[in-house]
Amino acid sequence: MGKIKEWYRSIPIWATLFAVIVLALLSASVLSGAVTQTVNEQYVILQSKYLTITSTEEDSEITYGGVNANEIVEVSFNYENYTEDDWRLYQIYSFILRFFPAFLYSVCILVFVLLFYFTKPRTPLRLLTKASNQIAGNDLDFQLDYQGQDEMARLCAAFETMRSALDENNRQMLRLLDERKQLNDAYTHDLRTPIAVLKGYTDMLVNYLPSGNLSQEEVLETVKTMSAQVSRLEQFADSMNTVQKLEDMPVQKEPADSQEFLDYLRESADILCQGNGLTCEFHASVSAEHLFLDPAVVIQVYENIINNAARFARHKVAIHCGMTENIFSVSVTDDGRGFSARDLREAVKPYYSNDAQKQEYHFGLGLHICRILCEKHGGKLKLGNVPEGGASVAASFSTI
Repeated sequence: MGKIKEWYRSIPIWATLFAVIVLALLSASVLSGAVTQTVNEQYVILQSKYLTITSTEEDSEITYGGVNANEIVEVSFNYENYTEDDWRLYQIYSFILRFFPAFLYSVCILVFVLLFYFTKPRTPLRLLTKASNQIAGNDLDFQLDYQGQDEMARLCAAFETMRSALDENNRQMLRLLDERKQLNDAYTHDLRTPIAVLKGYTDMLVNYLPSGNLSQEEVLETVKTMSAQVSRLEQFADSMNTVQKLEDMPVQKEPADSQEFLDYLRESADILCQGNGLTCEFHASVSAEHLFLDPAVVIQVYENIINNAARFARHKVAIHCGMTENIFSVSVTDDGRGFSARDLREAVKPYYSNDAQKQEYHFGLGLHICRILCEKHGGKLKLGNVPEGGASVAASFSTI
């Protein structure tokens, strides 16, 4: 039964409707012929009861097949002799013979068309109506599942694609709104410290400067501290602007020579690691001659990851570049202390910093920027720890 249903749903709608109409006409023809034949026989039998045949002959030498050409046959129906019941039957038979074929054709076509509607478009139309009402109600948490290969099945598949795209867009929008809220919260939170410091020093100057209780050295030291806090606010505002611009930055992919690009990545890693007194291990397994990507985006992510690894590594940084199924990946590991459980959850959030980073006056934007750029390039950023000890950061980029 399932195979028959699947086969039926694979037939195009126009072909199904054509077949239904042909079957309706054939069924009506057969039924109409059988009924009219039966009724006509009864009609003839009824009329024969009241039929009078008279013939007259005139002298003639001309004959046709032994029948006198001048023989006159008169047939008369004695309607006045019909009984009440026979007359009623006569009218019924006449009505059936005249109107029943057209009525039967209409009924058969209507029945078969209704059968076509309830077995073919009714279910997908009901599903589409329900789905459109759910979308109108901003409910995208459902799946439109209608199996088949006909036009309605393709329409349902297209509708499901649209729903899935809307759902994904909504999720991305909610995620962006949530990230923007987190960004604003982090921005507001981190602004409180320099503002509080500036307010405290301002109050001190207002209270003690007029009375001369502050020496020139103390005033100068206070002004320097305030200036440092102002510089911190400026840097923080610039970092906030950088993150917002990154979210709107377009990715422009272009073919890049694989060997030249990998050589550049190797040289950059050597320079960054040597500057921190670290050993750099670089491995690449890319067979393609060209990589279709945005070099500026990949390099920005790459250098951010290398810088992070160099800050926490003890002795060495290991880098591996690979290419699988239209995805270019860069994996960077170090032999430092690795990520904590909290780091793995929140390190890609804006302005996140652990205790060590806070002591270093660190903004905590590097991995957040890397995640944004990876996603805009059709890839992702993944954090982890290696079994031997140390952190692992893997960035992937789509090359299609």
